[in-house]
Amino acid sequence: MRTPLTKLSSLAVALAVVLSFGITESPRRAAANSGSEGAGGRAVAHHAGGRKTGVARAPVSQLFRLKDAQGIPINAGEPTLGVTNDDNIFYTAIQTNTRVEILRSKNEGRSWEIVSPKFPNGRNAQLLSFDPYIWVDDSEGVDRIFTIDLTVACAYLSFSDDEGETWTTNPLACGRPVNDHQTLFSGPPAISPMVTFPNVVYYCWNDVGSSSCSKSIDGGIAWTPTGTPAFSGYDPNAEDPGVPESPTGHRPANCGGLHGHGHVGPDGTVYLPKGHCGQPWLAISHDEGLTWETVQVAKNGVNDHEASVATDPKGNLYYTYIGPDRLVYLVTSKDGGKKWSKPMMVAAPGVNESDIPSLDVGGVGKVAIAYMGTTNSPGMPFPNSPGTSTNPDCIVAQLPCPPPDEYKDTTWNGYTTISGNVFAKNPVFFSAPVNDPKDPLKRGTCGPGRCGLQILDFIDVVIAPDGEVWTSWVDACILACAAKDGTQDQGSEAVVGHFEGGPNLR
Repeated sequence: MRTPLTKLSSLAVALAVVLSFGITESPRRAAANSGSEGAGGRAVAHHAGGRKTGVARAPVSQLFRLKDAQGIPINAGEPTLGVTNDDNIFYTAIQTNTRVEILRSKNEGRSWEIVSPKFPNGRNAQLLSFDPYIWVDDSEGVDRIFTIDLTVACAYLSFSDDEGETWTTNPLACGRPVNDHQTLFSGPPAISPMVTFPNVVYYCWNDVGSSSCSKSIDGGIAWTPTGTPAFSGYDPNAEDPGVPESPTGHRPANCGGLHGHGHVGPDGTVYLPKGHCGQPWLAISHDEGLTWETVQVAKNGVNDHEASVATDPKGNLYYTYIGPDRLVYLVTSKDGGKKWSKPMMVAAPGVNESDIPSLDVGGVGKVAIAYMGTTNSPGMPFPNSPGTSTNPDCIVAQLPCPPPDEYKDTTWNGYTTISGNVFAKNPVFFSAPVNDPKDPLKRGTCGPGRCGLQILDFIDVVIAPDGEVWTSWVDACILACAAKDGTQDQGSEAVVGHFEGGPNLR
């Protein structure tokens, strides 16, 4: 779990710099290049539970390493990406010299150029962020690209309507302190009259005590609080073994405000997923966040705060999370969240532990899931019990965590799993790592919660308007780590994945 208060001093400086500028425009920046390395190979076809099956048209997993104009790898952390209707791909990347860069590819990942928003003095508008975030509203007639970075005290946002050629920067896209682990997303209105922009834009964040949101009905210029929080960090109905018993013998839980990426359904319903107090939950609002109802989507438990939700054009719900066995599960609902399907374990065959899942949905029954996974971890059960771990994520969530010394030889890959027929009686999934497993993205432990100090809290997956699947990753295993000398978490290179071929997900 992130500890927002430790960021306050440095982020306050960044906020002061940002707020000294008004709303400005900036031109396109210098070029950055890379090539496809195709390291993942052909996907494996399988059913739920990991049982392999022979199916034609399996996609091939590709890998692209993002580099600057001099051929130097771009750094990254908590990467998100988006794809416009013109097939341009956008990726947001943290740089070590306190700035965030926005990169664009106009040729399906083969080369990249930096198109970051700039102030008139030439400095990056997105100066510093521990949680960079990019969102592309690709609904018909829109194609607005948003990039937002939190400063704990506030958040500053830029957007572009011309594929990143120019940007409008708005430093006043504020939530309320403390502001962390944000998500930005948009969709059709439910109750608001839309005048200058067709969709409502939502910004939700963790402030430890709750999961709260604000919204904009003018495309990102003015923001107002939506209403009640989607989740309360303190849950009087949950049980927390780390909290003293009340006079009635109950242990009310402090489950925090960390949540997954938000989503808006085709009817304007807002969804915010959360691994909450040891179970997968979903907050649902039919009035643009003014009020919320929460539903538990499954009862087999959850091993992380990170969960992901999306809808298809008919409003069917899809929800993915990490189960108590640390594998990836998928559930669906055809009635708006009232009833949910039996959880399906959908991780790639051979994966015995996973972390930080992200999901996107295209057509009906067409799903793509990205997650970190390993095939050679010691796995469950872990010898240390809840409450004895030194991992802060596990202390807060009261989860059993793996002892790092037992994971020194464990390697992690970035997996993508897709299906074009989730609602079939026995759906077929295709899974592959983005990287060659001989060259892993990480060594050591990955979760529960944060996947180390370079990859951090989340990755991303997008089904592009043309039906192809794109994913964003961080390679935290280079130099000495890649040389297998036992070094962990060395490096933070930006990586983009692509599934070529296979079923079209639109």
